[in-house]
Amino acid sequence: MPSATSTMSTPKSRDDVNRTRSRSPNESWRFQRVYIQRSRPYLTAAQVESLRPTDVGAEVRETNCRLNACAWILLVSKTLQFPLRTMTTAMVLYHRLLVFNNILQADHNWTEAAAAALFVACKIEDTLKKSREILAASYNARHPKNEPIGPDSPVRISSALGAQLTLICGQILEDTSKRVIGLERMVLETTSFDFRHRNSQPFLIKFCKRFKVSKKIARRAWDISIDAYRTLAPLSSTPHALALGALDLTSRLEDLKLEINFSEFEADKENVLAIVDDLLELYTNYASLSIVGPQYMNEVFLNTRIALNHERKTLANGNHEVNGASKHVPRPITANLPDRGTTGTIRFMIDPAREIKECQMLEAAEDGGMGRSKTTDEIAVNGD
Repeated sequence: MPSATSTMSTPKSRDDVNRTRSRSPNESWRFQRVYIQRSRPYLTAAQVESLRPTDVGAEVRETNCRLNACAWILLVSKTLQFPLRTMTTAMVLYHRLLVFNNILQADHNWTEAAAAALFVACKIEDTLKKSREILAASYNARHPKNEPIGPDSPVRISSALGAQLTLICGQILEDTSKRVIGLERMVLETTSFDFRHRNSQPFLIKFCKRFKVSKKIARRAWDISIDAYRTLAPLSSTPHALALGALDLTSRLEDLKLEINFSEFEADKENVLAIVDDLLELYTNYASLSIVGPQYMNEVFLNTRIALNHERKTLANGNHEVNGASKHVPRPITANLPDRGTTGTIRFMIDPAREIKECQMLEAAEDGGMGRSKTTDEIAVNGD
């Protein structure tokens, strides 16, 4: 009987395998429009200002929209009994969504954008709620005299007189919920899927104990620390700097002599004073939309701000640049690529070192988005 011929190839040696795995520096990889978007948790004050509208009317509309959205987030959060960390995280997410995506110029309702920010904050802070629950709580809080609705309310509800009423609940809630879920992706992409969020209140408690202030001062500083999240200061300041700014402003308003050595707490004095100035601007122009604003006369805030400006003159009046930082900050790549299914692939990163390493693999690409964007189809490997 004839023997069968084997079709198996001879096993390769270890050198052959290593030679196959290694690639020549002249070899190339083919990528279909690869983009890298790195997370930027904090921006400089100049970069935040460059993202704001230059037109006065547009700036006023943006500020009113931002403050109304923050008030809405606090109202709904209190209704649903969310902890403070969920509220502050939602406000920071909304600020980033507002400045990076121009949602006022798009067909997005600021209420839906705020609901999307709160929805994402619930997931980040592990206080889960459905989007319909958030929208139903918003309706009940804004219409206390109407019959309360639930997240599963039907489209038509019969009144006590038997008349059939069509309420903004069933189908409207469902449609709005779908739009909120769609905005959820925009919120996540704006933050580059970076869920590292910390609020300033734990630092404030430690600072109050460190300086041994009274409960009245600590409570006032606590309210100011919440108002700080109504401003854009959290985009450029760390949580412990926000806490120091709240405590510093409290001491100014209450005529309390409080000597704070900012370098001891690894904080920049000019940065803290900039936070105080943002808070005073809020209290001067929009006192009714804050917690602490209605508790003082407007002259108190004006006099405090004048004294603050004199103090900041020794620090170049707040116009200095830290280590020559650039005023330019690119917008998210996701804002420039509405249809990502056909225009390319976006890689979201947190580690700057990994971004640099992978960007070295991509050639002839200009800086864009919130990180580096690479638009070449054929990219050479540098052999490392």
